[in-house]
Amino acid sequence: MTTDVSPVAKPCNGKRFQVLAGAILVQLVLGTVYGYSIFWEPLTTNIFPAVITVTQHATQVAAGTFAEGAIVVADDAAVMVEIAKQQGILKYAFSICILSFAAVMVIAGRVQDVKGPRMPAIIGGLMIGTGFIYAGLMTNAIVFYLAHALFAGLITVLILMVFHAFFGHLGDDSVIVRYAPMGIMTTCMVAGIMMGNQYVGKLAEMDRLLLLWGTIGFMAGAGTGFAYVCPIAALVKWFPDHKGLVSGIAVAGFGMGAYLFSQKWGALGYIGKQGIFPFFILHGIVCIVVITAGALLLSNPPSTLPVTNRKILPDSTWQQTLKDPAFYLLWLMFFSGAVAGLMVIGIIKVFAGEQLVLAASEAGRSLTALETSDLMLKGAAVVGLLAIFNAVGRIVWGFISDRIGRTATFVAMFLLQAGIMFFLAGMKTEAALSFGAAMVGFNFGGNFALFPSATADLFGAKNLGANYGWVFTSYGIAGVVGIAAGNFAKVLTGSYAAAFTMAAILCLLSAGLAIVLQVMHKDKG
Repeated sequence: MTTDVSPVAKPCNGKRFQVLAGAILVQLVLGTVYGYSIFWEPLTTNIFPAVITVTQHATQVAAGTFAEGAIVVADDAAVMVEIAKQQGILKYAFSICILSFAAVMVIAGRVQDVKGPRMPAIIGGLMIGTGFIYAGLMTNAIVFYLAHALFAGLITVLILMVFHAFFGHLGDDSVIVRYAPMGIMTTCMVAGIMMGNQYVGKLAEMDRLLLLWGTIGFMAGAGTGFAYVCPIAALVKWFPDHKGLVSGIAVAGFGMGAYLFSQKWGALGYIGKQGIFPFFILHGIVCIVVITAGALLLSNPPSTLPVTNRKILPDSTWQQTLKDPAFYLLWLMFFSGAVAGLMVIGIIKVFAGEQLVLAASEAGRSLTALETSDLMLKGAAVVGLLAIFNAVGRIVWGFISDRIGRTATFVAMFLLQAGIMFFLAGMKTEAALSFGAAMVGFNFGGNFALFPSATADLFGAKNLGANYGWVFTSYGIAGVVGIAAGNFAKVLTGSYAAAFTMAAILCLLSAGLAIVLQVMHKDKG
C-alpha cells in the first residue's frame, strides 16, 4: 500500500538537499575527533620530560648536555614502556572527549527537538573552537590562571546550589539565606587566590595534562555532542524513506574528518612544520567558522514528510524509550561496536608503526633511529586509510540496511568486525595492517548510520534527538573502556592482543543481540 506524497514535499526538495550539504559540512569538522592519535607523539615531547637509558645518561653527563629532569631508565625496552605510560595518560583526553560527547548529547538532543538544529550546532562549534584555542595557548601562564579561575567559579556555583537546596525554603527574611552566600563566595574567592598562587603553573606536566583533559577533552567533546545530533535528526525528518542512506551520507563527513588530520598536506604536515600548539589555535578557528556556516544551512521540514513504504509508528518520548527493553539491547549493541572501533582509532598510528618495527626486528634487521622513525611515521598512512573506509562504511552500511533491513545488516557488520579484531594483533606487514585498519574503519562507520536509523525505526523520528542521545551514551562509556583496555593490555603484556580479543567477543555477542531485538520487535523492523 502506498501513500501520496504531501504537496509540501516537492517544493522542499531543494531545501532538503541544502540541509544535507550543511549536515556534511558540520560532520566533516566534527569528525576530526577521530584524528586525535596524531597528537600523542608531539604532545609527549612538549609535556613530559625526556626518557633516556643509563648509557645515554652517562654519555650526556660526560658531554655536559644532560637535561635536568630527564627520566633515566635501564634500557631501550624500559624507554618504550615509559613512553607508552606517558602516551597512555595523554590518551585519556580522547576518552574524556568521547565520554563528554555522549553525555552532552542527551541534553543537546532534547534542545534540538525543542529549538531545532541550528542553535545547538552553533553552540557546539563555539565550544570545540574555544577548547582548541585555549589548549593552543597553554604555553602562556595567564591561561592556567584563567582556567583555575573558571574552575574555582564553577565550584562556587555548585556550593551555592547545594546551599540553596538545603536552606532555600527558609525565605529571604532568614539571616542565613541573606548573608551565607556572601560568605561562601568570599571563602571560595580567597581559597582560589591562595591555591592559585601556591600551585598554578608550578606542577609541571600536571598543569598541562589537566588543561588538555579540560579543553581538547571535555570542552571539545561537549561541543561535538551539541553539534553532532542536529544534522542527523534533521535529515531523518527530511528523508523519511531513506533514513539509513542519508544518515550514512551525513556522518560520512564525520569519518572523512580524521583523514584530513592524517595527511602530510593536512594537519599532520602542519604540526610537523609549525608545532602542535599553533595547530590547536588554527584548528579552533576553523571549527568555529565552518561549523557555524554549516549550522546556518540546517532546519527542520515545515511539516512531517510522509513515509511511503514503511509502517508509521507512534513517537516515543525519551521517558518511554528508557522503559522499553529494546533500548537496552540497542545500547549494548552500540557499546560493543564502539569499543572495538574506538580502541583501534585511539592507538592505530602508534600500533601500526610498532607492528612494522616489531616485524623488522623479528626478521633480524638492526634498525637505525631514522629507520625506526620512518616505520613509525608509516602508521599515519594507516590512520588515513581507516578514516576513508570509516566514511565509506557509513554510506554503504546505511544503504544496505535500507534494502535488506537493519537486523541482517547488524549481524553481517558485527560478524565481520569480530573476525577482523581476532586477527588484528597478528598483522605485521603494511598490506595486512592497511587491510585491517580499513575493515575496522568500514565496520565501525556503519554504527553511525545504523543506530540512529534503528532508533528512529523503533521509537519514531519526532524525538530522535533525545532518544538517540540516550542510545549514544553507550558510545561515551565505550570510549573510556576501549582506551583503558588497550592501555592496560599494552602495559601488562606488551601487546594489544588481549584487548582486541575482548572486543571481538563483544561483537559476536552483539550479532546475537540483533537477532533477539528482531524477535522482540519484529513488527518494528
